[in-house]
Amino acid sequence: MASGGIAHERRRHKRDLTTVPMSYSLPASKGTKAQKSEAANGITLNISGRGICFYTQICLEKGMPVNITSRALWEQPRHGTVQWCRKITEELYRVGVSFAD
Repeated sequence: MASGGIAHERRRHKRDLTTVPMSYSLPASKGTKAQKSEAANGITLNISGRGICFYTQICLEKGMPVNITSRALWEQPRHGTVQWCRKITEELYRVGVSFAD
């Protein structure tokens, strides 16, 4: 923390705290028999013009492509890449995704 107890923000884009339902899908893995993408639900934590942070019950690997849908936020799905995933509890993960578009 800087003097006066104020922490400096390292992020370049402002995040808006937003808690709404969302869903995401992961494309089918290459080299597997899966024909469909895997889909799951989550709850957003914050969002910026460049990315989103959300909670989910599935551990996602860094570098995974992901399609995010939330009618509360956008009319069309957003496409991005998982940047990080942190285990919060035994059944909950916090995930950071950067948008591709």
